[in-house]
Amino acid sequence: MKKLTAFIFIIALFNSVTAYSQSTTVNFAANKKGRFVPTQDGYLPDRNITSLGLKKPENIAFGKNDILYIADTGNKRIVLFDTRSGNIVREILYEGFKSPRGVFITADEILYVADSVAGAVYIFNSKDECIKTIYAPNSIAFGDTQFSPYRIGVDPRGSMYIIGEGVFNGIIHLSNEGEFLGFFASNKTTLTFVQLLQKIFFTERQKQGLLDRLPLTFSNVFVDSRGVVYSTSMGRDVARAGQAIKKHDMSGRNMLKTATTMSITDITVDPYGNIFTTSTEGWIQVNSGDGEEIFFFGNGNISNEDIAGWYTELVSIAVSSQGHIWALDSEKAFLQSYTPTEYTEAIYHAQQLFNEGHYVEAGKEWNNVLRFNQMSVLAHNGLGKSFLYQEDYVRAQYEFFVAGNRGYFSQAFWETRNIWLLKNIPYLLIAFVVFFAGLFVLKMADKNQVVRKTINKSINTIMNAKYLNTILFSFSVARHPVDSFYDLKIKQKGSLPGAIVNFIFIFAAYLINQTSKGFIVQFIEIEDMDFNVIIGGFIGIYLLFVFCNYLVTSINDGEGEIDDIFKLVSYSMLPLSITLLVVTLISHVTTENETFLLVFMLVAGFAWSGSLLWLGLQEVHNYSFSNTFKSLVFTAVFMLIALVLIFNMTILFNQFVQFFEAIIREAYANITKMY
Repeated sequence: MKKLTAFIFIIALFNSVTAYSQSTTVNFAANKKGRFVPTQDGYLPDRNITSLGLKKPENIAFGKNDILYIADTGNKRIVLFDTRSGNIVREILYEGFKSPRGVFITADEILYVADSVAGAVYIFNSKDECIKTIYAPNSIAFGDTQFSPYRIGVDPRGSMYIIGEGVFNGIIHLSNEGEFLGFFASNKTTLTFVQLLQKIFFTERQKQGLLDRLPLTFSNVFVDSRGVVYSTSMGRDVARAGQAIKKHDMSGRNMLKTATTMSITDITVDPYGNIFTTSTEGWIQVNSGDGEEIFFFGNGNISNEDIAGWYTELVSIAVSSQGHIWALDSEKAFLQSYTPTEYTEAIYHAQQLFNEGHYVEAGKEWNNVLRFNQMSVLAHNGLGKSFLYQEDYVRAQYEFFVAGNRGYFSQAFWETRNIWLLKNIPYLLIAFVVFFAGLFVLKMADKNQVVRKTINKSINTIMNAKYLNTILFSFSVARHPVDSFYDLKIKQKGSLPGAIVNFIFIFAAYLINQTSKGFIVQFIEIEDMDFNVIIGGFIGIYLLFVFCNYLVTSINDGEGEIDDIFKLVSYSMLPLSITLLVVTLISHVTTENETFLLVFMLVAGFAWSGSLLWLGLQEVHNYSFSNTFKSLVFTAVFMLIALVLIFNMTILFNQFVQFFEAIIREAYANITKMY
């Protein structure tokens, strides 16, 4: 009985593990830190169609009744496949076909076929009759540009957007009659660092000897039912530049703010505006209409193995009216379909409700999405937008904070702050009036300045206290730097313990600024910070500057000792210390549009402390302006050399430790084998 119970338990455990996901693919989504983490399945592999006799197919597109049009390039035909019944409806064999590579089907079932070898676009009616053939446009503006169309999209007016082989000027835009309307859009030329230097320093003759720097060509184009043009580009460089996926306005400019590191091969859009793309690595990526990434799934491993969801050459994608994804592998010549999970359907339903203006219902549906994935950035963003449009700004702030969305958090905070100010501004004005009225009354009552003298006397008593005066000497440095540094030089004011306290103060201000800024400007969370680098780097560079400056000035007849340099540096940092603390405090009450104030304050703080440091070095070492500048340059060079040496010594030390550990392990292993 015990053996039977154990066997049943093992079988149940195995079933629970294997039933966790039917998918052979992995689904990823970005978390609030921008890192991609595995999530539950968005789509599950469904049907795998290998019986269509395809040969090097390149493109697919859906027509009415979920009929899939396949550009079967190797067989020089167009296959119409009924995805509902799983049968071939018919095929289009046309004598003009030489290499049909791109297909597009309009709402009224007009089929456009791009043939790169024939150099033509063939247009067929619903009866599979070729009603028009478009060849290279006879236009001066088009010139001798090669016309080898391999992808095509058509807007509701019949205007054609064509991707041509070897065309770097952009997407070829033709009218419904084939007249050239111009190049619709183009990619920007991306230069490497070496090419950028060549552009700056080379003469015109030298530049003529360089290879032409051409922008990358587009890899695909799609036009949705509203006439909006989408395009994709292949290559990691263009992806890093944010040009891999584009949604164009009427002038061709990109309206999307989405980034991907994938090399994109195809793009399509469903009726709700969601964007689906495929990559050369075998991933399928899904973005919302405004570019926000929903998730991406696949295997990310180009493979020859016959496993559902694994590809050798993923080239094209289309979405049926039922929301099923169909993907095409050119090398293996098969179709793979995917069905959306309940998680994905909840996301799309929430998006649809929000786009239709049903913000309360959309919020409820986003909560349903959170039931599947509690840390879904997309769901928290959606919920935050729902609250924002309902004018529930406090809850919107919280959701955007959880999602890590600083832009929308700033908008919600702006409204929250305005409401607070409108509610409390009368009390603030009353407090302001009472304060200044009190000062006026005090001034009138204290005509003999008894109170003022008492306050000044108390301040002077504090400033001249035995231990505090050396600490607070930094205030004198900030107000009267030349006189103060002279007093510091002749040992009349300031002390090493006081300088150490000021050093601790600047270090504390720096640490607080690094860890405690407002959410809008705090881009790295505390748990992700490397405090060994933060603390060690600050203290190391601070002391390294003091030591290197002492070495440089000792060689160049500087009069300051190493303790003098440490003191003047520490006392000079007071303005920057106060600025860091003030910026940290104000960052909690500023919006994204006001962060320039924080930058301005930081620049002012650095400039003030930098000026004090300059004057201090000049006074303590008895240097002229030029000598001070030279000493700082040589100090920076010495610091750089020291950092390189420390880095190399650290690597050598780690290698020595690893070598020593390996010897001990080998000796231990040999000894244990002997016994």
